Amino acid sequence: MTGSSGTAPGPAASYAFGDTAVASRRLEVLARVFGPTSRALLRDVPPGPRRVALDLGCGSGHTTAMVASVFPEAEVVGIDSSAAFVVEATAATAARCRYQVADVTRPPLPGGPADLIYTRFLLVHLPDPHAALAVWAGQLRPGGVLVVEEPESIETEDADFARYLELASIVVAGRGGDLYAGRLLAEARPEPGEVVVRRRTPLDVPAGLAATIFSLNLTTWGDDPAVLAVSGPSERSELAARLERRGAETDGGVIRWWMRQLVVGR
Repeated sequence: MTGSSGTAPGPAASYAFGDTAVASRRLEVLARVFGPTSRALLRDVPPGPRRVALDLGCGSGHTTAMVASVFPEAEVVGIDSSAAFVVEATAATAARCRYQVADVTRPPLPGGPADLIYTRFLLVHLPDPHAALAVWAGQLRPGGVLVVEEPESIETEDADFARYLELASIVVAGRGGDLYAGRLLAEARPEPGEVVVRRRTPLDVPAGLAATIFSLNLTTWGDDPAVLAVSGPSERSELAARLERRGAETDGGVIRWWMRQLVVGR
């Protein structure tokens, strides 16, 4: 399924989900699928001036534009470790958005200190999520908020989806991350700061859209050494072909993501 909104930063974490045209297409689908849930969370952020906002792991800019649309007074800086994604995002930039290549685990963050920092699907790729949360909370202005969304679990009885998720978990774990990093947010208390929103939100994704996301991801990391160690080439190619075909499904049911959402105020 997932990756950050864009690419995970720096030498400490190796990002498997890529910054190619295939990866960019995946981010377009993710924006459509997860946008409504993310917008609802952002609208529940406590009121206050939001003049400067940072979007960490911005990828090709979909989440940056979303943040700008919810906070019309904000200048939004999208930050990603991928120069290719930053070029793509800049070319299609929304009003009040700009982009910069940087490692989001290393302060100071470009554009900071900020009134709002947002990130989605980024902690899953980081080897020390709690340290990252502390860095981000420390980059807030007084009255600022840190908004984080990560998957806590994904429920499915579909054999293709279950096998894909097994492989995705192996790939992410092999690079120091946790596909279900939302579990860490259940008790996280980043300092400095105070938790003002902590909730577990279900999202039912149509099977066809889930298959499309999974197919694009498998295309990107199907030859990862961690996958090669547990899956033969015929299994991978057959699974990829089935997922690609199933992208056209309109009556295949749903697959449920449980998203852990966290807002920390300073």
